[in-house]
Amino acid sequence: MPSERREARILAMQALCQWDVQGDESPETLNDFLVAQEASEAAAGYAKELVGAYWSRHQGIDDRIAAAATKWDLSRISPVERNVMRVALVELLGEEIPRKVALNEAIEIGREYGGADSPRFINGVLDTVFKRLERRRKDHG
Repeated sequence: MPSERREARILAMQALCQWDVQGDESPETLNDFLVAQEASEAAAGYAKELVGAYWSRHQGIDDRIAAAATKWDLSRISPVERNVMRVALVELLGEEIPRKVALNEAIEIGREYGGADSPRFINGVLDTVFKRLERRRKDHG
């Protein structure tokens, strides 16, 4: 049984994948999805927080992924990989979750839900994004 945080990350990734397919990002759709998944209150709450944080910063998050995933258009990245990385970046940009935890969680979820190369791809892209963010933080105080 995964931890409630891991469950929430998985639920957030799945909800974002569902949005990719259906194009409906309404809060009602997210609530319906979480109810259908029988998510615990804590996992559902954190999943909503992650999805909401993504939507409030989606352009910047997607731009960072696209810039780090050289030779890959964002739309060509598998929905699982794309949304695992989105969730990880939400956590990183929130600065409450340590970099290593966000990265390890993303790799493990990618291993469980993605293809054979997903963990390596997710690690490479997120590591590039994280290093750029750290460099920017050092340069700007």
